[in-house]
Parts: sequence; C-alpha cells; structure tokens
Amino acid sequence: MTLDELVACRVAVWGLGQEGLAMAALLWDRGVEPVLIDDRPQIAADRAAHRLAGRTDVVTPASMRWSDVDVVVRSPGVSRYRPELLAAEGSGVSVTTAMALWLEDFADARVVAITGTKGKSTTAALTAAILGHDGSEVALIGNIGVPVTEMYGRALADAYVVEVSSYQAADVTVTPGVCVLTSLAADHLDWHGGEEPYYRDKLRLIEAGPAGELAVSAASPEAMRRTDGHPHRTPYGPAGRVRLAPSGMVELDGEPLVEARLLHTPGLHNVWNLCGAITAALLLDGHSPSTQAVESAVDGFAGLPSRCHTVGERHGLTFVDDALASNPFAAAASVTAYPGRELTVILGGADRGVDPAVLVDALVDRTPAPRVIVLPPDAQRLVDAITSAAGGGRPPVTVQAAEDLDAAVREAIASTAPGGVVLFSPGAPTPEGGGGYAERSRQFIEASGLSGAAGEGPHGASGTQ
Repeated sequence: MTLDELVACRVAVWGLGQEGLAMAALLWDRGVEPVLIDDRPQIAADRAAHRLAGRTDVVTPASMRWSDVDVVVRSPGVSRYRPELLAAEGSGVSVTTAMALWLEDFADARVVAITGTKGKSTTAALTAAILGHDGSEVALIGNIGVPVTEMYGRALADAYVVEVSSYQAADVTVTPGVCVLTSLAADHLDWHGGEEPYYRDKLRLIEAGPAGELAVSAASPEAMRRTDGHPHRTPYGPAGRVRLAPSGMVELDGEPLVEARLLHTPGLHNVWNLCGAITAALLLDGHSPSTQAVESAVDGFAGLPSRCHTVGERHGLTFVDDALASNPFAAAASVTAYPGRELTVILGGADRGVDPAVLVDALVDRTPAPRVIVLPPDAQRLVDAITSAAGGGRPPVTVQAAEDLDAAVREAIASTAPGGVVLFSPGAPTPEGGGGYAERSRQFIEASGLSGAAGEGPHGASGTQ
C-alpha cells in the first residue's frame, strides 16, 4: 500500500508517540482526518492537540468500532499481535505502518535499510557519514529518531539510510535495494510472542522481496545461519570483503581503508559496525568508498547516546552509559569492550524470559573479574545465574543487589579501583513504569554526578529496538 492509496481509505492511527503523531499529521495535511487510537487517550490527546490543530478526540482500542475504518496504521510500540488488532484484521481491516508505506513509496530510491538486534543505530550513523563524506546528500531516518514520514514533500535525497526495528519490520511489503543485518539474538519476546516470531518479524525486511543486496555480520552466527542461501549475501567483519585484518586495519578486498583503533567508540562489536557501514556504502554505490570518506566518518563519530557511550570521568573512574543494551547479547558485547581494566557492571531490569547465558559467560570469563551490581525488580534470576556459573578455576565474580540505580552507582563508586570503569549496561528492558531507556540514562548520568558533562552523540538521535 502506498500513501496515495491510503488517503483514499478510512484510516485509523493507533499509538500517538513520535511516529504515530507524525503519521497523523501527514494524513491531516492531505485532507484525511484519521481516527486516533491510544491506550492512554488523555495523555495522547494532550500530545495530539499540539500537533493536530487542537484536535483532542482520542479513543481506546476497546471502544473502537472496526467497521468504521478500512486501514489501521499502527505505531511501532503497538504489538502486531494485540488481540484488538487481530480482531480488526479478522473483520477485514488492513494493518500497515509508516515504515511499510514509506518503503513502498520510495521503492525506486537509493535506500540502505539497516536492521539487527543490536548495532543498528551505530551502523546507520556511520553509513550515512561515509556516504556524506563521499559527496552524497544523505537522509538518516527511521528508528534512529527521524520518522520516515518527514521525507514526503521534500526533494529526493541522493541516498536514504533508514534504521528499521523489529517492530517496524513486521509489516513491510518491499525489500529495499540494500539491507544490512548487524546481528541476531533473542529480544522483545513479549512483543513478538516468542523467539521464532521475533526472528520472522525481524527478517521480513529482507525476505519481503524482491531480493536485494544483503550485508550480514559474520560475527553473528544466528544472522549467518538464518540468511544462508540468500542470493546476494555479503558477509563482513571477522570475514568477508570488508574485514578486520590481523594488523588492526579494516580492509576491503585486502586493501587497507582505516585503522580500527581510530574508532572512538570502544569494543570489537563497534568495529564490526564500522565494517557493516563500509559494506553498505560499497553495495549501494557499486564501488569502494574513498579512504578519505571512511577516515573522516570515523574521526567525526563520537558515538551515540545510551550506546556504550562514555559520559565522563569522576572520582578517577570512567562512567559509561549503555542503557539501550536491553538484552544479554548487547550487554555481553559491552562487558568485553574494556580489556584489562577494572570493571563494575550495573545490570538488571524486567525479566522477559531471555536466556542470560551469553552475558553470564562474558562476566565469568572476564579478566580481571568484574564486580556486578544487579537492579530490581527481577534481580534474583541473574544473581543465581552468575553465582552458579562462577568457579572452575576462574576468578570469582562479586555479585550484589541494589535497591535502585542511585544506590548501585554509589556502591560502584565506592568499590571500583581508580582507573576503572563503571558500566551501566542493563541486559534487560526497562521495567514497567521506568520511563524507557532514555530516562534510565538520565538517572545514571545524574547519579554519577556528570549531568553537566553528558551530551548526545553527533546525531542526537534516539529510537527503539
């Protein structure tokens, strides 16, 4: 479905966050007054009044009469598997998203779509920077913080780099010309209804067709396994055309492009993200990006907020905000990003049933052994897993619980040796009512006493996974 087809229908927009309001405003500008749906109608009405010329009529899903509409445009936060949404479909209502519409409308444009469990935003930002330094006018959009709806009515960009979350990918109907798959690991199981539905929804971006060029991180076994047989797959990272050589150089087809050590963001996983960005530019342009463009992109990239982002130093310690690490897979990557340094890791959040084994292994295998502070509400499962895995000749991991993030930071400051790192990498989603990862970032930075020093990365972007 395209936007032109949508405006000829009776439309509802469900979920009035940033993307939902942007979609409603786009329809409003085209003479369509959509039905507005939200689980918290009063709060949503207040937001809508500022964006939609004072309009405040918002209904709940339970009060919706589905025969009144032809199409529901759901926001990313509205699960594809909500009973009300399934009931709407059962009554003949079509379901789509702003992302699905945009990919249809811009199917002939030069688009790089970047998805994966973790690494999307960093890879997207680096891809846009490389293309930009090579002379292209680039729009960096999607889950990274700029709704795709903002691209309507503008002059066509030379290239679009669009970050796509699993929530957004679930309804897409067109595969862009170039896709990048940064990683795959179980996540957001409550939204998707299980591990296999999560993978299915995530990979829909790649499998909707027609098959385009696909870059896949060779560092992710699950991503490689689930794309085996793709007709146009290009691995990158530890293997492939763009890879990290033993010399420490990132190479393309054996030719050096940039030294990995020049990347300001720590961790091997961020080197893989850089390799993915270079591969994306290669596949989009059909030729290697210039060495100057890659070096300039690396030099200008200071990292993104809440993504293994150093917010400052105090008490002789380095404080790192990784609040967006909402699953064990992401937190494990950050635990390995500071080799040889004393490390205190603050973990914990809502237990969504994801196996923490990969994070537990990273903690107990690390030298020197880290200190771990676990937050409520579901701390015990993680404490038990770490405690039971320790031993076998490995240094013990000190694990303790804290009542809240403020207390955890105080304990980390008191127990971490000077020169060490205090890493907030929860490895779990924000608990209900916790305000989201951005609020947890703010709390961590404030508790660290670095509120005045903290700043956003060069793109000032935020999104969901």
